[in-house]
Amino acid sequence: MADHVSDDLYIGRQILEHSLVGRDELVDCVIEAARERKGGQYGRPLGVVLVDRGLISEGQLAGLLARRVDPSGGDTVQMSDIALGKLFVASGYTTSPQVDECLAEQRRQRDAGEPVRRLGELLVERGFSTAQQVMRVLAYQSKRIYQCPSCLARYNVASPKPGTVYRCKKCQQELRPAGRAADGAGPTEEIARATDRAENEQAELDRALSLYLRQKQLVRRDALRDAEQVQLDIRRYGLVVPLLQILRRINAVSWQQQKELDAVDFAAVIRKPGWGDQAVPGYKLLSKLASGGYATLYSAEPVFGGPKIAVKLLHPDRAGQERSVKRFKHESALLKKFEHPNIVRGIDSGEHAGTHYLVMEYVEGRSVGQRIAESGALGVRESVAIVRQAAAALSYLHKEGYLHRDVKPDNLLLDASGKAWLADLGFAAPVGSATATVGTAGYASPEQAAGAGEVKVGTDIYSLGITLYAMLTGIEPFGASNSEETVAAQVEEGMPTPNLMILQAPPGVVQVLRKMMHHDRARRYQSMVDVAAALDGIK
Repeated sequence: MADHVSDDLYIGRQILEHSLVGRDELVDCVIEAARERKGGQYGRPLGVVLVDRGLISEGQLAGLLARRVDPSGGDTVQMSDIALGKLFVASGYTTSPQVDECLAEQRRQRDAGEPVRRLGELLVERGFSTAQQVMRVLAYQSKRIYQCPSCLARYNVASPKPGTVYRCKKCQQELRPAGRAADGAGPTEEIARATDRAENEQAELDRALSLYLRQKQLVRRDALRDAEQVQLDIRRYGLVVPLLQILRRINAVSWQQQKELDAVDFAAVIRKPGWGDQAVPGYKLLSKLASGGYATLYSAEPVFGGPKIAVKLLHPDRAGQERSVKRFKHESALLKKFEHPNIVRGIDSGEHAGTHYLVMEYVEGRSVGQRIAESGALGVRESVAIVRQAAAALSYLHKEGYLHRDVKPDNLLLDASGKAWLADLGFAAPVGSATATVGTAGYASPEQAAGAGEVKVGTDIYSLGITLYAMLTGIEPFGASNSEETVAAQVEEGMPTPNLMILQAPPGVVQVLRKMMHHDRARRYQSMVDVAAALDGIK
């Protein structure tokens, strides 16, 4: 597969250099190959697609491949993924550990005989970077055009190494960088700078268009991702194709949508003061909602209109901590993946100018924890109704194969209508591989506090029971001066059942609580479906 990709790049660049196929025809072939990969097919090599379309002959394809020489000989030198990774880090778009993780995955794929994914694809897939950032890094590669002084043949050389001698594949003469006064040929520096400015402006136009499409929900998210990936594929051939053109070519927008997009002056949008200084691209921060040791939450509004949203920003001092960044991106991916009426939905996420952000639905209201802190215990009817909604959200989460592992009042939001929303999936983990990482001391299950090797759905059931207890009493059952003392008390005391004598609640509620909070997980409810049924049965 690695040779397949390398051949595609070589053939595509040679075809463009020698004008064997037009720019648009090559773009269509790249799109067709991308469509085949998306459909689960192996995907024909670019040369085969070109031949099948009648754009080049089999003889021309064979000739191109036969003339290919080793990169050190001076034909087309590709930037290695290691060097490309260094450029990503230098640009501030990702970290060294993230690049190393992707390079390690490439080595694993190669050793296993699997198709080897490109570095840019892995960075985007894992949420370490965005497609636009990958495109920008590729655009900033140090590229030079070399020319043979004898036959005047010209070659594209990506990231030429100092001191390396490149030779013409036709006459074996030493190549010289085009544009020097000695040979009097090639583009001037002013033309190169103008080209860079044009490419940068197009990247900003595409960013504005992408934001507009997401905020207006004009295009399916998967279709937009496909278009951005195709754009990235095309960029590897040295072609800059506007995102809207690609959306049209893959039939991702209707003619009505095209008409609407044509009416928007995106050039004027990106020239507005402050566009390039946005903390979160496409969103205007309004006011701070909450802040902790990990991130800060703001209310915000989309620049292209729409309902108010919430923006979560990872603290700058956490941005250099791989574990914090990984947790933040993990939560972002899950919130965008899950669709449930009682789970806060993720809208957008990424990293801009060193700031990691997550855009979410905005819940007008307060958390259950804030309600308890301000007014004490909640009523029985309201408490049961809130927990019943939380149980529905957690049941959905468990069916999707994940545990929350940090259920507590602060992670349950209430809007004005009384609707409950489950938030903060930073500690969520697959059921089969979830370890006993403690989310919040005082709400962790006995198996979490004891450091069990594996936790299951019972840990969320226990934590939800403690949450219901706190709502009914206004106090935490395992309060202590700090989290370390709380965990120690839980372990040393064997996680005793909280004092249910202080509850002013019907016997049915007390019975449900006793079973939810039992220290032996085998004697708790075995699923959130059982919890919901028990709550529904309370009279």
